[in-house]
Amino acid sequence: MLNKTDESCEICGKASNDVVLCCLCGAQVCTECALVQDRICLACDEAKCYICNEYLASRACNICGQLVCEDHGTKKDESTTCDNCRMRES
Repeated sequence: MLNKTDESCEICGKASNDVVLCCLCGAQVCTECALVQDRICLACDEAKCYICNEYLASRACNICGQLVCEDHGTKKDESTTCDNCRMRES
């Protein structure tokens, strides 16, 4: 069941009575800025690992720039290399 409130969307700013809470980050978003069936806001959907689709990937590959999760990115010093780029380099 969706949590509906009478607030404005944290992504687009529209005031709506069809605002839902993202189940990942807790943001209040309108139904246009959410994958309503999955209860995930578009910001979280865009921040997923491009290899495994795990949500809230926290690192960007320093070679290709794609977001990756901890399982698919190797961190060396302050930079991260995704598994695909690392395999191409070796």
